[in-house]
Amino acid sequence: MIQIGSNATRVMASWGNVVKDIQAISAQPPTMTMFNTEGKELLTAPLPSEFGGHPVLFSNRGYIQKTIYEYACSIGVKFRFNSRIKSYFEDAHGAGVNIGDERMTADVVIACDGIHSAARQYITGAKHLARTSGFAVYRSCFSLDRLATHPLTKRFAESKVDEFYVWIGPMIHVILLTTIAVRGAVVFVTHKDTYEMEESWSFPGDKKDMLGVTKGWDPVIAAVIEAIPPENIIDWKLLWRDPIKKWVSENGRIAIAGDAAHPHLPTSGSGAAQAIEDSATLGALLDKLGKENLPLALKVYERLRYERTSLTQRMGWETRHRWHQTDWEAVKENPEYLKMPQPFWLYNHDAGKYAYDRCDDAVASLKNGSEFTSTNLPEGYRHEERTVEKMLALEDSQVKEHVYKIANR
Repeated sequence: MIQIGSNATRVMASWGNVVKDIQAISAQPPTMTMFNTEGKELLTAPLPSEFGGHPVLFSNRGYIQKTIYEYACSIGVKFRFNSRIKSYFEDAHGAGVNIGDERMTADVVIACDGIHSAARQYITGAKHLARTSGFAVYRSCFSLDRLATHPLTKRFAESKVDEFYVWIGPMIHVILLTTIAVRGAVVFVTHKDTYEMEESWSFPGDKKDMLGVTKGWDPVIAAVIEAIPPENIIDWKLLWRDPIKKWVSENGRIAIAGDAAHPHLPTSGSGAAQAIEDSATLGALLDKLGKENLPLALKVYERLRYERTSLTQRMGWETRHRWHQTDWEAVKENPEYLKMPQPFWLYNHDAGKYAYDRCDDAVASLKNGSEFTSTNLPEGYRHEERTVEKMLALEDSQVKEHVYKIANR
């Protein structure tokens, strides 16, 4: 399951029937209900189904990829699978990749090679390893009908609406999300990371371990976990990187996008949407500035996107911090402290229009060496540089103050 915000579906709206097809198999829960470890309800917060007429979707990652892939093929995009890139290269006139003994050239290369990005290392000239966030997550996806027989879980199977539940406790949170359209359920258990391994989509999880980290919690959780087929569980290490300002190579012919440029923790709910905003920005700038200005277009892309993605990365860390190190006095005073931020500045953003509108300003700032003021952030917000160490050193009061700045505008 992955969240595709309305800021992403706005971009995707021009891609044939892609949004319509994805929405037909997606969840759109009307609320998110949060509980403590004993199952006491803390908060039921509304979840907007759309912003500006564009839906917010919780959907199957593989189905989304397949749907977009099929549309791309239909308009002539060429794909090549089973080809591992060995290295990147560029000069003043173009760029390319080496695949085995084959050398492929192009006008530019947009590298979306993930959190372990080799292109990021090529661009920065430094090997910055992805770092553990200290947490991993058990992930599972299975038939909702498996919950139909247990008295504590059959209500989920019988429900006529999609549901989203979160249980929070010290250093752990549990998510259950159901999708009525496909009779599906997903369960995530985020927990302390206790072993060394590389990030993987296929490292098997263990049901006994899932039950162990939630032992003594609301018995509904144990009943749900017991229903998961053992082969449907993976344990995925959550990694992160400090934001970097340099997304474009020296000759301006190679740029990084998506997780290669700005990996997000799942609690941001924004990783996929920010990657799609990257694509809209690149498309608009390449269109506006033309083939004769490709290096300039990539530098403008970097300038338009860096501060926004740095902030959405930070949102993910702050949400997890509030859930794992919950200030229960603050919750008593204001339960909405626990809400996932869904601010207007984030979800109602039009990345393509913003790129067209601000392109000339960004070009001028690059040519004049002047400051560029981003307006794709909360109104009045000033960008703050930060590292993992700085985030970990924040006091709870500083986290609360920052969350208020970004979540209520």
